[in-house]
Amino acid sequence: MNHKNLSKASLSRRQFVAGAGAGLLTALNSNPALAQSDAELILTDGNILTQDVLRPKASAIAMRGGLVQAVGDESTILKLRGKQTQVISLGGRTVIPGLNDSHMHPTRAGRFYALELRWDGLSSLTQGLNMIREQARRTPAGQWVRVVGGWSPYQFAEKRMPTPQELTQAAPDTPVFVLFLYSQGFLNKAAVDIIGLKAGDATPPGTRLEITPDGGAILHATPNPDLLYGTIGKLPQLNAVQQERSTRHYYRELNRFGLTSVIDAGGGGHRFPNDYAGSEALAQAGELPLRISKYLFPQNKGQEIGEFRRWTRDWAIGVNRAEAMMNAYVVRGGGEFLAWAAGDYENFLADQPDITTRPKWREQLIEVTRHLLANRWPLRIHATYDESMNHIMDVFDAAHALEVGEGRLGFGGIRWAFDHGETAKPSTLARIKALGGGLAMQARMAYAGEYFLERYGAEATRRAPPMRDAINAGLPLGLGSDSTRVASYNPWLTLYWATTGRSVGGTELHGPEQRLSRTEALFHHTVGSAWFSQEEQLKGRLKVGQFADLAVLNAPYLEVGDEDLRFIESELTVTGGRVVYGSGDFASLAPPLEPIGPSWSPLTAFGGFQTPSPRERSA
Repeated sequence: MNHKNLSKASLSRRQFVAGAGAGLLTALNSNPALAQSDAELILTDGNILTQDVLRPKASAIAMRGGLVQAVGDESTILKLRGKQTQVISLGGRTVIPGLNDSHMHPTRAGRFYALELRWDGLSSLTQGLNMIREQARRTPAGQWVRVVGGWSPYQFAEKRMPTPQELTQAAPDTPVFVLFLYSQGFLNKAAVDIIGLKAGDATPPGTRLEITPDGGAILHATPNPDLLYGTIGKLPQLNAVQQERSTRHYYRELNRFGLTSVIDAGGGGHRFPNDYAGSEALAQAGELPLRISKYLFPQNKGQEIGEFRRWTRDWAIGVNRAEAMMNAYVVRGGGEFLAWAAGDYENFLADQPDITTRPKWREQLIEVTRHLLANRWPLRIHATYDESMNHIMDVFDAAHALEVGEGRLGFGGIRWAFDHGETAKPSTLARIKALGGGLAMQARMAYAGEYFLERYGAEATRRAPPMRDAINAGLPLGLGSDSTRVASYNPWLTLYWATTGRSVGGTELHGPEQRLSRTEALFHHTVGSAWFSQEEQLKGRLKVGQFADLAVLNAPYLEVGDEDLRFIESELTVTGGRVVYGSGDFASLAPPLEPIGPSWSPLTAFGGFQTPSPRERSA
């Protein structure tokens, strides 16, 4: 089936708006009849941080047709109240535009969420091992206990990793796999026996297998993560029905923290479109609770160009595949990997890689880049180190010159970006600016920064990544997480890190010269991130005509102490003018979710992010 032709032939109004941009939205919203119509949802008695420079604060907001209809004081907004209008009083709570993660892996995370035991937010390794012990008792034969990223040993009181022996003691008969970033994986003895690992087994280049005396194993990326990828790929998966339900629960979890948009960077071991079935089903059913912009990630090393040729032939970018909500499920471009050989690795437990040592890295990257440019597809590329970024920029400059030389536009008019860029120098930022690119920076240092500090020293750590330098260079900057295998999906840990410079373990990393103010951090986690999906005029501000996406917080973001930033959550999340999450006073407003499956899922016993108790917070 040619999805490109099918999509173009069946554009609905809402699908068309996805490609038309802010001009059409403004025209629709400026219709006097629409502006004077009854609101569908009104929020009153709020402390609304609009991010609209003409009206930075308000106390009430009206929504209609998925858009912000009016913003202002209560007496004005309540004039739009009709017989069918839902009115919610917020009791003075702070309201922000819905958060937007510039780089995460949500469709892959949704695929596996119901199978994973999450250590996100946990304050004690002892507690984590107790969770494994309990989950092992609940896990049926043939299944695994798995902790797949989202944590740092420095968040634990013990300040250390688990050992394979501890995993075996917690679960002597049930296989256990624990992943720390893309740096190390830990297996108990039962897992080693099931996989059949032995000392001396061959492993992919740049990896190492360590069989420990207790019969468990540690998988080392040095720095290549292929051994970790391969192990994850061997674990049991959910069936189609379970994947859809798992995805529903994961997206509800994102709504819990005020996320209403995410940019999906694909991911290793996650094939498009087959592995996106859970999210696709929600999109087709009109039940997505957040907007997803997808970048397509090739899986066949050395054969990436074939995948991109197929995608540019069969899939049209900018087409919304979710009828019920504008810009809800859209292919935006290619990346975060364009050619595997050109990717460096963010493993600060290992030496920095040199991408120029890999055969044909340049040829593969320039072929894919030129193909995407010729087809006018936006692109993004993973790069951790400044040296890698400059090698890639050499290829991009060459690709641009060749395309222009053949009468095409090259990078002209193309949205493109580097993802990560922890050690980017000012001269490199200037090169990116000259070619019209942006930077999507994530809170990876909040989880691995102590290892970066140990390896590269305090001075390098003070500007890793150089957020302030990027802003000063005039680059579009979007904040995000790179969750779930690297960081937690909780955006408030990103905002904590960006504004305080501290890791999730409290280590001071960023120097004050690179930190952002809270106002700046919020902007770059909303409007800033929207640049990367070409939507900065459509969302990120609570402004007439923009998407009605917002979060009502459990604490005043601009006023709470630094450490309390980590514990902010949304009490009421609205996407497209529709309540998608509620807790506390607003719990009854949230649409119900059917129970997670399978019944033994770790989520049924432990939930997702582990919010610490007040006692744990003060410890």
